[in-house]
Amino acid sequence: MNAWLNDLALVSALGADTSAHLDALSGEQRSGLAQVAGLDNEGMTPYLGQVANLPLDSSGRNNAMIDLALAQLTNTLDKLRSRVAAHRIAVIIGTSTADIYDGERARAQQARHGSWPKHYHYHQQSLDAPAQYISNKLALEGPCYSISTACSSSSKALSSAKAMLQAGLADAVICGGADSLCQLTVNGFKALASTSAGICQPFAQQRDGINIGEGVGLFIMTRSADFGSARCALLGCGSSSDAYHMSAPEPQGKGAIAAMHQALAEAALTATDIDYINAHGTATVKNDAMEARAIADVIGAQTPVSSSKHLTGHTLGAAGAIEAGLCWLLIEQQRLGKTLTLPYHSGYALDASLATINLVQQPTRERPKTCMSNSFAFGGNNASIIIGEIA
Repeated sequence: MNAWLNDLALVSALGADTSAHLDALSGEQRSGLAQVAGLDNEGMTPYLGQVANLPLDSSGRNNAMIDLALAQLTNTLDKLRSRVAAHRIAVIIGTSTADIYDGERARAQQARHGSWPKHYHYHQQSLDAPAQYISNKLALEGPCYSISTACSSSSKALSSAKAMLQAGLADAVICGGADSLCQLTVNGFKALASTSAGICQPFAQQRDGINIGEGVGLFIMTRSADFGSARCALLGCGSSSDAYHMSAPEPQGKGAIAAMHQALAEAALTATDIDYINAHGTATVKNDAMEARAIADVIGAQTPVSSSKHLTGHTLGAAGAIEAGLCWLLIEQQRLGKTLTLPYHSGYALDASLATINLVQQPTRERPKTCMSNSFAFGGNNASIIIGEIA
């Protein structure tokens, strides 16, 4: 069964619609990362991937980002809801923080003034909140839940959506991920000594960690391709749980390798069929070493590989969907006869000790038809998905 990705919405530090993300892939690479005040407990201004359209102090920022995404899908959603019963449309969203920042500010107000904000409710920070918000806003009645496996959350949401369609439990699924900035993640990753002092440098010799980001990536997935003009489908999904360590990846990449092999097998593809790999590429010392080893083992050294986290930041639970979305744009644009520039790594020396893979180091205009996107998370929650054009 094909799981068609009929339409896409993207919101990240690169912009609040797919056009902004196309611009980032259309010419000279630009990062959406900038120094942001107000989240670091020590008063520092780390580089973060903030959605600039929404002030940091605005309430309900996670839902506001979801609204920006849903607005991009209006035409396809209208067509979908006119042809598919509400109880046959599911919602599956990956997240790691939901709207915890509102909870952080609410607790601060309660501590200062002894009262909670008028419009705050604790459910805003529950992990099922993003999925429930979408379902309620669109008056849907189908299965609705969130997946939270840290940085692989929304890749696994896409996999779960495909499985739901295959099982006949729904006829369409609104799926993807949503995560917003908060003090918990900014200071938590800082405490792990995993954050970069500047803009992150995936696979660099001097890499020093990640930049936390936020955003939303949403797809409309169905069994048929007649809800939009796209010809892109989720071809294969792989996942593993190596449980090597709470926060560090298994050094030899065993779990990552298993997930990538599983995705290839489900898609009935071989390594040579993959035109581009969007790497998890966090720019931490251990992740990049593990992932390079895994890609070299499974795919080899010919396929172009790059990370996009120096453009968007690490959007945690939304990362898998956003990065799959960038692959979707690359595939759809080549189908339309346009050529985009792959994310690339320039301006710094790559780590020569890494396993040999074909890292993109300069503006490279490619027309990929099949892409693999990797997401590797705390606790060994690994996911690899393959999307591609179907004629």
